[in-house]
This record gives sequence, C-alpha cells and structure tokens, in this order.
Amino acid sequence: MGALEIWASPEPTAARIAARVRRDQLVETGHGARLGDVELLADLGVSHVRYPVLWEKTAPGDPGDADFTWAAARLERLRARGVSPIVTLLHHGSGPDDTSLVAADFPARFAAYARAAAERFPWVERWTPINEPLTTARFSTLYGHWYPNTVRNHAAFGLAIVNQARAIALAMGAIRGVNPAARLLLTEDLQGFHADPAHAAYGDHQRERSFLSVELLMGRILAGHPMHAYLTRACAVPAADLAWFAEHRTPPDLMGWNYYPHSERSLLDRGGPLCADVAAVYARRQGISPRPLLRAAYRRLGLPMAISEVHLDGDAGERCRWLAERWRDARVLADEGIPVMAVGAWAAFGMVDWRSLLRLREGWREDGVFTFSAAHETPRRTAVADLVEGLARGEEPPAYEPGWWETEERLARGESVA
Repeated sequence: MGALEIWASPEPTAARIAARVRRDQLVETGHGARLGDVELLADLGVSHVRYPVLWEKTAPGDPGDADFTWAAARLERLRARGVSPIVTLLHHGSGPDDTSLVAADFPARFAAYARAAAERFPWVERWTPINEPLTTARFSTLYGHWYPNTVRNHAAFGLAIVNQARAIALAMGAIRGVNPAARLLLTEDLQGFHADPAHAAYGDHQRERSFLSVELLMGRILAGHPMHAYLTRACAVPAADLAWFAEHRTPPDLMGWNYYPHSERSLLDRGGPLCADVAAVYARRQGISPRPLLRAAYRRLGLPMAISEVHLDGDAGERCRWLAERWRDARVLADEGIPVMAVGAWAAFGMVDWRSLLRLREGWREDGVFTFSAAHETPRRTAVADLVEGLARGEEPPAYEPGWWETEERLARGESVA
C-alpha cells in the first residue's frame, strides 16, 4: 500500500437553521475573506484539501449565472502549489432559498449546478457533491436542528436521504460527462452504537441506518435489505425509487469516515420504553476507538477508506493527541491489509458554535490547525500545524499526554444521565 495521504481542510458549513436563518462558517471563521489562507494550507505540504464550491453561495439562481470568482482564485492557487482540491458542492446545506432537501426539484437542480462546476474546473479529479448526507437528513428531518425542520418525521427523513443520494448520483453523472476520470469521495459520520440488551433491536436499527447513504448509492437497498422495509413502510419511499439506485449504481471511489468524540453512542436502559442516548466516550470505561468500526465498514462495503475529518474541541495538545491517534489507527489498519488511504485534519481555521450545532449564537470558538482569527487577521500556526507538516513529510508523530476522552473524570457525565 502506498504512502498515507495527509489532508488539511477548512470547516465550510453553510447551513440553513430555519427558512430564513443561515449560518456560514466561511464567513464566521474569517476564512472566506482571506485568500492568504490557501498559502498557509499549501505550506503544510499536504497532498489534498477538501475545499468548498458551495451551491447556495455560488449559484443561488440559475446555474448558468454561477459566479465562480471566489472559488477559482483559491482552487487555482492550490493547484499551482501542487495541492489537489477535493471539491465539495453542498456541506450541511439545503440549497438556494427556493428549494430544500425535500423539494421535488432538488436532485435535478443540484446536478445542473454540479455540471456547471465541472465545466469551470474540468481538471478537478475528486468530488464530494454532498457532505454527510445521512447526518444532514437526520439533523434536519428527524431531530429538527436544521431546515427543513418544519416537519420532523420518518417520511421527511426518507425523502431527504433519497433526494440527496439521487442528487449525488446525478451530479457524478454530470461531472463525469465533463471529466470521465472524476472520482467520488462520499463522506459520512463514523457512527457506533453500544446498546444495553433492552434496546438491542434499536441499536441494530441504528447500525444498519448508518450505512444508508452509501448503500443507496451502491444500489443495495432492495427487497430483503433491512433498510428497504424501513424506507418503504416507515418512510413511505416508493419501492421504485429504491430500484432506481440499482439501475444507476454510483459506488464511492473512496469512502470518507468522519470521526469525533461523540460519534459513538451508548444506548442505556433506564427502565422505561426509551433509552438514554449518551456519547459513549462518557459511558464506556474501556473508551472508544474507530478501529472496530472501520474494520466492520470495510467488511461490509469493501471500499477504500479515509478518516476524512479529525478534530475535537480542546487545547492544542489534545487536538494533536486526537490527530496522532487517528494517524496510528490508519497505519494499524493499513498493516492489516485494510485500505485506509488518508487522514484529514479538519477545521483548519477553526469553527464557531458547533457545540450547539449552530443553533445558538454563543460565539463558542475553537482553534484548529491554525488559530481562529478575525477576517482581517492572519491565522497563527498551532502545534497541530507542526504535527500535520511532519505527518505530510512521512514522519512518526511524537508522544502526547492523554486527552480528556481518556481520563476517569469523563465517566461522571455518563453516570449522571437519568
């Protein structure tokens, strides 16, 4: 297996929290106004940067009127520095104001925008049309965090996930019509579920659902698949819509799994019909690790993988420890013959208000590879930048002190859940 790719990427979410309320991390972190940030990324020596060319910002109207000025300046500078951009077209968004995840016109309009982007950047090889479609559908239509959150039910969820998967398939067809060598990077949250016996069936359902977007694109959700019954019965998705994916298979060329301290969940029995859903990092004495989850994902899907987002809310030493451990995870799995191809440092220029999933304007700032900085300031390197640069050179990471997710104190939070 070849050398491990090291990526470093900004947090680009442009989410609609409500019909007329949007949050834009490119603006709020200052990155959108700082062309010089691209040089900071390139100076790290990374091979790839996941970079946004977002639909609702670039083409809020007709795709023929798309304004790629902002994106072109940055993608061309990355290219000139020998860094390959992985272009993202929608990142936790739902498109322009006159459409949404549950709109009938969403897939076709998105594909038209994808073609316009590919025609403007025909040299781009890797594309992520929609980031974390399953997470975006869950957060919007089941949990009500983001728009369209005026309806919260399984039918809305089914429509949102099928719309996004169809949009990805159509978008890759459009992109490959311009560049036949284009490759699909699908990204999703690497979810894990540890259920008490009373809630084992619910845990099984959640585990099956965690593969929903990728298995839709692979054309696997047919009669007999556990998600087929769920989608057609609970979500009222027509069986013909699921059969469409079998006829238009669009398997990812690379499966990107995003792993955070709260990605794994403990489903705890408290004696009632509902479980207590707690981040497993606070409930499992043995701690958490993506290795079993990545092994299971590879056995199930057989796809090359990346650990595509590595970040946590902590000081620089803790952020370094988290990244170094994910690099070690990738190397261990690669030594086992599992094709983990890349590790991606995330939130290069920080993020804001993610502890409330952008719903509250608290100004909760997190540093990333560089410091969170105002638009008129130059972000400063943190210890994470030194680590990323060393990993990109092929160096072993140094030892770091254990992080908060490895301490005994963390368990008190799980024990306090009633």
